[in-house]
Amino acid sequence: MTNTMIIKHAEVIDPSAGKTPKRDLCILDGRFAGMPDRIGDIPVFDAAGCYAAPGFVDSHVHVFENHAPISISADQIGIHQGVHTVVDAGSTGVKDFDFFEKEIINRNSTDVRFFLNIARSGLCAGLSELADMDDLMTPEELSRFQKQHGSHIVGLKVRMSGSVVKENGIHPLVYARELSDKSGLPLMIHIGNQPPKLHEVLDLLRQGDIVTHCFHGKAGGVADYPREFVSAASRGVRFDVGHGSASFSSDTVPRVMGIYPVDFTISTDLYSRNFESPVGSLMDTMTKFLPYGFTVEDLVRRVTDLPRKFLGLSPAAIKLGEPADLTIFRINQGAKELVDSEGKAISVTRYFKPVAAIMKGKKVWGNEF
Repeated sequence: MTNTMIIKHAEVIDPSAGKTPKRDLCILDGRFAGMPDRIGDIPVFDAAGCYAAPGFVDSHVHVFENHAPISISADQIGIHQGVHTVVDAGSTGVKDFDFFEKEIINRNSTDVRFFLNIARSGLCAGLSELADMDDLMTPEELSRFQKQHGSHIVGLKVRMSGSVVKENGIHPLVYARELSDKSGLPLMIHIGNQPPKLHEVLDLLRQGDIVTHCFHGKAGGVADYPREFVSAASRGVRFDVGHGSASFSSDTVPRVMGIYPVDFTISTDLYSRNFESPVGSLMDTMTKFLPYGFTVEDLVRRVTDLPRKFLGLSPAAIKLGEPADLTIFRINQGAKELVDSEGKAISVTRYFKPVAAIMKGKKVWGNEF
């Protein structure tokens, strides 16, 4: 039998079920199944001390290797870290997507989805892609693109920092709003250094749009616009970590959550220059929220059920008949020091550690499992 195994003694975290029982899991032909009366020659793996959860999702990365100036291998930060799905956040526009599809989506074991940059060149021609309004794709180009490549796209990416928009201010976002309304695709908005002012950005966002870098520590961030932040969150605008090189401040987390306890997703904004430090991995980023009192179960929800909901992906559950897609991990005990994007130390006494990735019942990567 292919794609068949029994996993014993795992602590199962299934956010869709709302409980964490310790139980054995049977996988037959790539799907969860009832435990057989006789195990016979089915491979058995002892997962004592490990957790099993639906495949993790990192909803903000940059993986357009060899094309965009900020990038990293999708498998290096995906499957090889126990992460099943990564979402490239605007590295490609319509101009270079054929390369992205051929070289990234089709050549990695990790499931790669993407936000399409509204600039035709994406990040492939530099990091000020919204400085030239003439390079923004037309509604007709987007419509054609959706018909040809709609299966992996999850939305449109707009980077609203002063260094990106230059003299154009809020105008690229106004245009992106029109593209979103016509296409039905949500926006992911990068927020960073002003201008434009954040209140201008938030006022243009609607239910289902996503604000990434919500805990950055720069002037003019979410905590500096409490009224607009609460209004946006209340009407269904979503918020995402997007750690990155300069976009996660551990001091900002309690400030923002003290204003409004927004239900944010956890993502990394990983690429080669921030992989070793300050970001590390998706599980390192999850670990950085343990000191604030978040439970393991809640942090898992923020990289499984919640991003799938935000991104319009099909739900993942550990139940009979469903595809057996699992992230296996440990919570290691011991002192460890991580850092935020500003270099501030985050000291923890327990941390997430990837163990294995199982896709459709087959172990595609394993550290010790």
